[in-house]
Amino acid sequence: MTQKNNISLVEIPDENAWSAILAGMPTSHVYTSWSWGKYKQRSGWSVRRIGVCGAGGPEVIGCLQLQKKQLGPSTLLLVQGGVHLREPSDSIYHDVLSVFLQEYVTPRRLTVAIVNQQSGGSQDAELGLLRSGFSPLLSSAMFTYVLDRPGGAMSGQTLSSNWRHNLKRAQKNANLSCRWVSDRAERAAAVARLEGFYAGLRSRKSFAAAVNFEHARDILIEDDCFKIVEASLNDTVIATRIGVACNDHMLDFLAASADAARNTYANYLLLWEMIKLADSSGKTYFDCGGIQPSESMGVFNFKKGLGGRVAVNGPLWLAGSGSLVRHAARLLLSWNP
Repeated sequence: MTQKNNISLVEIPDENAWSAILAGMPTSHVYTSWSWGKYKQRSGWSVRRIGVCGAGGPEVIGCLQLQKKQLGPSTLLLVQGGVHLREPSDSIYHDVLSVFLQEYVTPRRLTVAIVNQQSGGSQDAELGLLRSGFSPLLSSAMFTYVLDRPGGAMSGQTLSSNWRHNLKRAQKNANLSCRWVSDRAERAAAVARLEGFYAGLRSRKSFAAAVNFEHARDILIEDDCFKIVEASLNDTVIATRIGVACNDHMLDFLAASADAARNTYANYLLLWEMIKLADSSGKTYFDCGGIQPSESMGVFNFKKGLGGRVAVNGPLWLAGSGSLVRHAARLLLSWNP
């Protein structure tokens, strides 16, 4: 345990305790979940779940999930899902990050720390990061599309006429239906179908996989935060979508479909079902999961038709054990955005 500035960082080794801490925060992210930590451990990272305690005693007032990887003589530290606080303020973010740097970064040689608040970044978090000496790095890959509750985007008020038309075509197709999958055996079958659709999609479009199914398969099946919905044409499943329910938002996590889904508008139907679930669950916003118009204009136009807003899915906030280490890390990341 490290304690400075009335803030202490304590490792939380128990899954139930960690889940309870996360549930008590106003915000969360899939990347701070125990399940994602398990996935990253299988992918070669070491993971620590860190609780933040304040001056008032042992009560946890915040949390972060720390991933670590050794790259030769250097160490990479990644806070992928960001820092979450019960009562966010730039001063508390600053105190937490200062203690984090003093414990994990500055005493060590050749150590780089990266914090990514994802689409849930706020002015308080950014000010805390700046005050703590982190510097931002932004690339064209760090953007997403967000639907906000206050503007009516999650209730369909901002849909484009074309998006609304295609959704109605799917809804009126008597041969097309959708269902949510909750039973464990059925979830296993649904994930297997998604894996097959995804492999076919990658074969057709040649892109890097977003997840390693070997490492993620049982997590997608067993963690109920992953919401699975399928579309069927004449009783044959043709498309699958998975979202993640977080405290304040829902993330469109993974989707794929079969060739038979073409011209059925099944993906409109499934995405709208996911958005409706987020809306009925009282989420503040819906994260459409990333956009890169220069590489996939079709995907961008599909999401743009929802009538949301472009948001930064980042940036990456960098700190290092020395200025040369930080500058070298920025240079390397700029070459590989």
